Amino acid sequence: MTSTPGAATRRVLTVPNVLSFVRLGTVPIFVWLFVSGRTEAAVILYAVGASTDWLDGYLARRMDAVSELGRLLDPVADRIFIAALAVALVGAGELPLAVAAALVARDALLVGGWLLLEGRGSRAIPVSLPGKVATAALLTGLTLMDVAATSWGFGESWRTAGLILVLIGTALYWVVGAAYARRAFGP
Repeated sequence: MTSTPGAATRRVLTVPNVLSFVRLGTVPIFVWLFVSGRTEAAVILYAVGASTDWLDGYLARRMDAVSELGRLLDPVADRIFIAALAVALVGAGELPLAVAAALVARDALLVGGWLLLEGRGSRAIPVSLPGKVATAALLTGLTLMDVAATSWGFGESWRTAGLILVLIGTALYWVVGAAYARRAFGP
């Protein structure tokens, strides 16, 4: 079965979907490593997992393997991945609670809105470039903050750079969330 370019298939077992499932599967391992003091191993696992966010999207388009499941699974995996590290960094005293709360609250609002729209039979809103930039800023910033928490000696400059990217990503996250809500509920 071939699909037209840009159309989503109903296939489940695609390389991009497997990458998203693997990313999701690493979350409990990452959290366990982080809270058990194996910060360096947690950082490596998180960085590898974060890199699959870009890779699965690239492969989905390149291999004409965009699927209905992937369109849902990839952003869900991103949100869970971001929330897991944000919570771990709050627990380690590296990320302000207010920033993590802003990330989690925005996702909770979007999930609630999505469930409401799904119940009304509305069609999905495509991911925007600013949304992708926000996710990239958050993944990169949180990873830098994660690296700063290790014994590798990167320290305060990496933490500061990471926090700046996280703050930019969080602000963009809310702007994009508002734009999605306007598109979904507007005229």
